[in-house]
Amino acid sequence: MEAIKIINISKKYQLKSENVIAVNGVSYSFLYGKLYAIMGHSGSGKSTLIHCLGLLDKVDSGKIYINDKDISDFSEKQKNIMRNEKIGFVFQNYYLNNNMRAFENVMLPMIINKKYQHIDIKTKAKKLLKEMGLEDRVNHYPKELSGGEQQRVAIARALANNPNIILADEPTGNLDIENEIYVLEKLRNLADTGKCVIIVSHNMLVKKYADIVINMKNGKFVVKNHEI
Repeated sequence: MEAIKIINISKKYQLKSENVIAVNGVSYSFLYGKLYAIMGHSGSGKSTLIHCLGLLDKVDSGKIYINDKDISDFSEKQKNIMRNEKIGFVFQNYYLNNNMRAFENVMLPMIINKKYQHIDIKTKAKKLLKEMGLEDRVNHYPKELSGGEQQRVAIARALANNPNIILADEPTGNLDIENEIYVLEKLRNLADTGKCVIIVSHNMLVKKYADIVINMKNGKFVVKNHEI
């Protein structure tokens, strides 16, 4: 089943007096139960693409379907609901709230999700942290955690609303090899449970965990040296 389908999407930016085409007419279907690695050099368009897939950026042209829904005409409110309920984000810089403990950071997405109004979200947050091997860190603030531990908190937060799509932008960029492997194994496990996991990365280790590896160059997908 298709998680995300993109049809001829493009995104450009104005850089001084020049238009930079970050994503250039890309079409593809991302399926549930698969882990995708999108590789490419800096400036190839990887991060812009994943921001478009996650509805953080609006495409200039083309169509994006999420769970068979055309989101082209979605209002900002509808996009916010889609992001909160269906998509989990994992970023290189974690983006944890430094004034909140680990379990409080994980609780944040659930606080604004009406589906969790009658659920003990504190207990659920602590359960997610335990699944990340952080049962002894639930009350720690981000500054008291290592980079690998902070990234695991970020993954737990991404999973708080049980999204079926996980988008990860350079999730191992700040980690040592041990934590790289831990994070990638967790993302691999999520794909094995039926979620669609899309990772953009420079890290060649990601290929080992991916079902499908796509190279990106000049805003286009390149598979076996053919642009698509």
